[in-house]
Amino acid sequence: MAITTTTISKNAGWAKTDLIYQLEQAFTWLGFHGSQISGIVTGISAYNGGGTVGSSGTDFHEVFAATTSGIGTGASFYVQRSSGSINSIQVNRPGVGYTNGEFLTLSAADIGGSANGATGIGLTVLVAGGASPVGYGSTTTFFDSEISGTYPWGMVRHQIDPNKKFGTTYRGVQANSTTIVSFGSGSGFHPWDTTNNADRGNLDKNRWAGTGYFDTVVYPDHPYNAVSTGSPNLGAFANPGGITVAGYTSYQLDLNLYRSGLDPNFAVFAYKHPTLSSTRLSDNNYGVFFFHNFTTSIWDLDYLFLGGMTTISPDTGNTSTPKITFTTYLQGSSGDQKRSAEWGYGSSSSNTNKTTKYESSIYPQSSIDEVSFYTRTANNSTGGDASSQTLNSNTFHNAVIKGLPLCAQMAPCPYYLPDDFVLIDFQINTPSANVQQGDTITISGSEVYTIITASYNQTTTTRGIAFCARKV
Repeated sequence: MAITTTTISKNAGWAKTDLIYQLEQAFTWLGFHGSQISGIVTGISAYNGGGTVGSSGTDFHEVFAATTSGIGTGASFYVQRSSGSINSIQVNRPGVGYTNGEFLTLSAADIGGSANGATGIGLTVLVAGGASPVGYGSTTTFFDSEISGTYPWGMVRHQIDPNKKFGTTYRGVQANSTTIVSFGSGSGFHPWDTTNNADRGNLDKNRWAGTGYFDTVVYPDHPYNAVSTGSPNLGAFANPGGITVAGYTSYQLDLNLYRSGLDPNFAVFAYKHPTLSSTRLSDNNYGVFFFHNFTTSIWDLDYLFLGGMTTISPDTGNTSTPKITFTTYLQGSSGDQKRSAEWGYGSSSSNTNKTTKYESSIYPQSSIDEVSFYTRTANNSTGGDASSQTLNSNTFHNAVIKGLPLCAQMAPCPYYLPDDFVLIDFQINTPSANVQQGDTITISGSEVYTIITASYNQTTTTRGIAFCARKV
């Protein structure tokens, strides 16, 4: 089945803010923006209860409301004890659908246990907009953003499975420069624009939310959780820290989107300067990647969130061994986002990504760590006195490689790329051919592919490997 494509262009002279607007448009076309929400909790007007738990100084990073007098859902609170008593309660996750003055209770079991002296807490919440709740995000705009400033950013409320507790992933995008964009993810984000770190407050403004070392990489009240335009600070939430998306603001910048016809949730992003002269693909083509956007029987999103993304990077220059590397990012770069579903494949703070290297079969494999394609052609002749002999042509095989795993180093594999995205070995019998994104490879009249990215050698002939999407 053929893919669908679109191109979002920014004219020469574009700025860092345009990189963020360009991605906002891309997410709109793909339907990645969640619907608008309102009734988010921004503070607490009053609370009582909690009891005394010995001399405990325990902090409870995330306590979800056990009951509510209204219909709001999803709010959580950061509860701290000092010398056994409640020292402060602050808003963690904002939730959705609350009304100003709604009364919530927190269970004793979640703040020390009734057997230890804890009692339930009753609290009254404040919401953004008061009696007229403010809406955040829409199906065409970011959930939250700060476009003015040195490092503009936007936050996507990406609903992967809205019926699950952690079925929404918050994806941050930030322009580190005019050539590099960083991407990050978390299971929660609070968009309120006012910092209030006092008791009953909201903590920092515009911050990642959740449990420390499960969702956020530090305690809920740590300033590292806040996102601002003052620094490129997706920081420890970034996966990866930055992708090169452009070379020059003086040339038009295209963001090309390739969406699967077999799985509409799967889409590849690819950047290019279409008017920049080139002699090979790497002269004017840049970052290629996709976000993890799938459900699988391996994970239950009532307990985990889908936190990763994958980049697709070709070796550049006249490499003697053309190859394409898939790098799958499992979580934020700190390695402490244990609620990220993909975290289990790394399970340490230093193991935050996995790679799969596909090397062209036209050349001998340079490493046993790289994936080998099954290939038999007329060139696979015998040596010695029978050097002119070849196997019967019925054995010849140089397939379009379908069924690509998300990562060959992850078992069980949680997802396979849909069959309208493939790898193809190619050879053009002229040197120095300029193979470009958007060129086509025709297998038959009913099977035609468009190149997204490629790695190749241009010396005596032009030959290598291409990552492609099915056009026909």
